[in-house]
Amino acid sequence: MNRTELRFAWRLVPFLDSVQGVEDGLVRLRERRWLVWHPDVVAALFRNDRALSHPPSRTLSPLLGNRSVLWLDGPEHTAYRRALVPLLRGEQHRTLIEEEVARAVRVLPTGPTSLTGWTRTLTLRIIGRVVFGVHDDELLTAFRRWLDRRLGSRVRTLAHRWLTPGATRSDPRLDAMVLRRAQSAEPPALAARLPRTDLRDQVVSLLFAGHETTASATAWTVYWMHRAGITDRLDLVDAAIAESLRLSPPATLAGNRMSADGMVLTPSIYLAHRRAATYENPHVFDPFRVPPPTGAFFPFGGGVRHCPGRDLALLEIRLIVTALLRHRHVQLGSSSTPQLRGAAMAPPPNLAMVATCRR
Repeated sequence: MNRTELRFAWRLVPFLDSVQGVEDGLVRLRERRWLVWHPDVVAALFRNDRALSHPPSRTLSPLLGNRSVLWLDGPEHTAYRRALVPLLRGEQHRTLIEEEVARAVRVLPTGPTSLTGWTRTLTLRIIGRVVFGVHDDELLTAFRRWLDRRLGSRVRTLAHRWLTPGATRSDPRLDAMVLRRAQSAEPPALAARLPRTDLRDQVVSLLFAGHETTASATAWTVYWMHRAGITDRLDLVDAAIAESLRLSPPATLAGNRMSADGMVLTPSIYLAHRRAATYENPHVFDPFRVPPPTGAFFPFGGGVRHCPGRDLALLEIRLIVTALLRHRHVQLGSSSTPQLRGAAMAPPPNLAMVATCRR
């Protein structure tokens, strides 16, 4: 591993910040692997996505499984997506989301609490009900602890990746709990409509992808609205969500693409969203920005790998932020150094929120 790739792996955000000024919008990480963020290159890559393969993440594939829909290609991937997308449309889950959000806001303590901890607990409960159709706090608590043990520390995450390459990081007890709950699910629960083969990998992937980035995006939106002093402007929530997704995308990278001759290209969401040639004052939170050009804004990825839960995630973020700011007066601590969980970027767990009832 060369020095550039080492910096990319160990100190991802500082590395990305250090190459922001590269006008070409591409940096070679190693022989035949490039990080790209120029909007024309990204747009072309997404247009031709079906002709490319999608190597799995070396960090996440041992967790989510090699048969996760996130790594499948070709007809298998297409079939899974066609099955999933209709089941993840936001409006059909609105009542469920509103119930969970109302409960979470109602029981929110008035003392300091971790903003990201609160949003992760809430979004995991939501996707748990979508997938299983019922509450199962024991299972979701075990799932969250399992993720935190593996992704809660950058050093621990990368140690697992390099010291035990190829080793599974699943938990047999947790897997048994997941399968037991998934196999007993009944329609309209999403798990009841998934193929029985590879069920563990698909359910774990849905639980992970269905809450981790949504929780981070929600927390970042609250953070930026608080920083901008607009927590009382509920009319700006949608614009604030879009600008937060631009400035602090919950996923820094949009997965790997590999050509037939072995060239690997990795689109950087973080760098594309902060490109000075595209955005005026790119580091400033501005909810009044005009829509960006094609290839310059893709917080949910793009091409055949764009997030199938985009609609559900946006509805969750909107409902959570709106309910929180409507019913609570929010004060946040000053800590804002991002925490990386894989390639996902969240506010740090020690970002304290004090939420008091509005008079």
